[in-house]
Amino acid sequence: MEGGIDAWNGNVAGGAYDAGLAYFSRASRPEELISLSFALEEGNRVFYEGISRDLKEENAASIFRAMGQAEERHKETLRELHARVTGKTGNPAPPEGMEAGGFLEGGAPLEETLEWAKGKTLEEILELAIAMEANALDRYVKMGRAVADERSREVFLALSREEQKHLERMTSLLDR
Repeated sequence: MEGGIDAWNGNVAGGAYDAGLAYFSRASRPEELISLSFALEEGNRVFYEGISRDLKEENAASIFRAMGQAEERHKETLRELHARVTGKTGNPAPPEGMEAGGFLEGGAPLEETLEWAKGKTLEEILELAIAMEANALDRYVKMGRAVADERSREVFLALSREEQKHLERMTSLLDR
């Protein structure tokens, strides 16, 4: 990520615009968007906590622990939004056919990704985390645009700004 456009070597993102958003395409009402987000935030939380336990480098492990805590704060924000939108307290139910915490932002299955990470370098894990955070940022921007309710829109856009900070933190660690 170092060097900006001057360091660009010609690679471009591939795949369809909506890749990794299989559940997003089915979620259109605010409560569905909230439920999807909550389930994916839980998946990322579990992933970050699992990675932090396996890393030997304490600085990196502490960053992943902090990322897990940030995902928990996002879940709290989504819980509050869910209560305001639906009048129901507690955790939003995951979308039909999706287990809460079973998938990461981007659509990768949690357990398979944790297994994959066991043999990978810190750099490879950071690259995956950056992709997950970029996907979350993109999803929250899209959700903010998709909802008509101004307060819900503000929440999704605030979450997108937080995901941007996560992305910056991960790229900074990768650069080091």
